[in-house]
Amino acid sequence: MISKRNLAILAAVVAVLVLVSVLQKASHRRATSRPSTAVLIEGVHTAESLGRLVLGRGAEAQAVVLAAGPDGWIVESAWGARASRERIDALLTTLDNLSGEYRSDSRDVLADYGLGPDGAVTIRAFGRDGQPVFALDVGVRPEGGAGNFVRLPDRDEVYLTQAGVLAQLGLYGEPQTPGPRFFLELQAVREDRQAVQSIRLRDAGGTRGFVKVFSAPAAAPGDSAAAAAARATWEWTLEGGGRAQPLAKSKVDAVLNSLVSVRAADLDDPAAPAAAYGLDSPTREAALTLADGRQVVLEFGADRPTAGDRPAGTWMRVRGQPTVWVVTEYTVKNVFKTTAELKPD
Repeated sequence: MISKRNLAILAAVVAVLVLVSVLQKASHRRATSRPSTAVLIEGVHTAESLGRLVLGRGAEAQAVVLAAGPDGWIVESAWGARASRERIDALLTTLDNLSGEYRSDSRDVLADYGLGPDGAVTIRAFGRDGQPVFALDVGVRPEGGAGNFVRLPDRDEVYLTQAGVLAQLGLYGEPQTPGPRFFLELQAVREDRQAVQSIRLRDAGGTRGFVKVFSAPAAAPGDSAAAAAARATWEWTLEGGGRAQPLAKSKVDAVLNSLVSVRAADLDDPAAPAAAYGLDSPTREAALTLADGRQVVLEFGADRPTAGDRPAGTWMRVRGQPTVWVVTEYTVKNVFKTTAELKPD
């Protein structure tokens, strides 16, 4: 015979089991009723519609600040240097109508997705009026998968997006604090090689000049097509010295190509004294004279050593411009050739 005490215990156990079942069913209904995907950033946003992008991580909430200016986008956090429009467009395209698959809504596991307060990479976008447009926190990549875990700020819901958002910030491993260099426009010099009339180099070995000699007859005034054709074929001779001294066209053309398209590795603070970069009295100089008489003079200073994530190189400045570039050793070696190195074999 079952005692009243045992009946009470049995009733209590049954009640607990019923409660657990009810809670599990309610939890299941909540889980299955939640959409499996969600749009986290609605709409298409462009560099023309936005006024500011702020990237950071943890305490460094403004590690990279990109801003629209009258002459294009700049990197405010890198002395207001020109920003790469290509990089900005690629980031915004990745974020267009960004969606993700639901993964969790537990605050306790946010850090597991790299979305804790100190771990997530933050993206904040503002309009031309300074008002917030969208925001996103970005975490780690799934193990063995693509994309990133993401969430909206101050929300616990975690989603997995297939888009590699971190890659568009120049981050290819675990989340790190973004750096401004990835968004810099590092094209220091870009000129038309056909428009160049002559090259002059100056370094410790002295000064030497190289002049184009065109084989086609000069075009009549106003005939732009004939003028372009006349400048399309040339040879090189050594400047000065009376009798023309031919040079190896392919070798001098290689110097020309290095000078008309210089892509830097980094840049430095233009407000620092020129002497800090060896640019107060440059010992190396390369000058291009163009057909219209304009000169582009590249001044090369001291060498910069590697420091942290700052690459080594040589400080360089285009005369008359404030930007202090850091160019690679490869660039410098390709430019400063001796006359003997440029003569025919």
